[in-house]
Amino acid sequence: MITLPASIRVVNKSELIDALHIDNQYAHATISLWGAHILSYAPKHDGRERLFLSEKVLFDGSKSIRGGIPVCWPWFGSRDDELQAHGYVRTQPWQLLSATDETDYTELMLSPETTQGAGFDGIAELRLTIRIGKTMHVSLSTKNVGEETFTYNAALHSYFAVDDIYHTELKGLSGIYSDKPLNWAEFETPSPYLFTSETDRVHLNPVEKVSINQSNVSTVIQSYGHDSLVVWNPWSEIATSMIDMDNDGYQKMLCVETAVTQGVTVNPQQTHTLLQVIS
Repeated sequence: MITLPASIRVVNKSELIDALHIDNQYAHATISLWGAHILSYAPKHDGRERLFLSEKVLFDGSKSIRGGIPVCWPWFGSRDDELQAHGYVRTQPWQLLSATDETDYTELMLSPETTQGAGFDGIAELRLTIRIGKTMHVSLSTKNVGEETFTYNAALHSYFAVDDIYHTELKGLSGIYSDKPLNWAEFETPSPYLFTSETDRVHLNPVEKVSINQSNVSTVIQSYGHDSLVVWNPWSEIATSMIDMDNDGYQKMLCVETAVTQGVTVNPQQTHTLLQVIS
């Protein structure tokens, strides 16, 4: 591993998984080197954890980590050919390429063990750049280093912490969404946008800014390079079937995912970047 700056230390989550803990003047954060998975982010100006991590999370490599920010690439969602949902880079080791303490943030850049795998024929260079400061910038860049054009999907599948999903409102979305539990039927975005049952919705109106509001606090999510925002909460029945989720864990989380669900085409030597900014 490269020489780490003063703000970063290595912590062991299990025999398999090491993580990097960042503690600078602006925030605390933890990033697993397995999956380049951001586990925690808490700015020091309010000390409030922005991300949800299941209390029953598994760090044994048997499945992806439940919570935080999984990296979904080179596809998003389930596939008909029984390949792993959400792609294969979230369940492989990532290498730390660089880590620096800058004036306003700590920056890390990571790359996966490989970008090659069944279900994707492109030749790509993948980089995840994370900036931890008063806000957190998470940037996933896909460069086509081959000679043929390819198309891919991706997402920053962010789980946000809420005090109580029954008293949480999502603001900033409008227009039509597709509803997965209702066989992808289309509906108008509700106002106010509240949660009372299983939610799995693809919003194809790629707004740049939404907020999760609860009581007197809000989490702001800005998105760039996306064509969709996906809103997900498994609710009680599905949560109880998950071995890595408490039965009531759904009450403490809401996923708002910066995503490419319609496919983005990348020509040789071009780069596409998916960016999420959390504050």
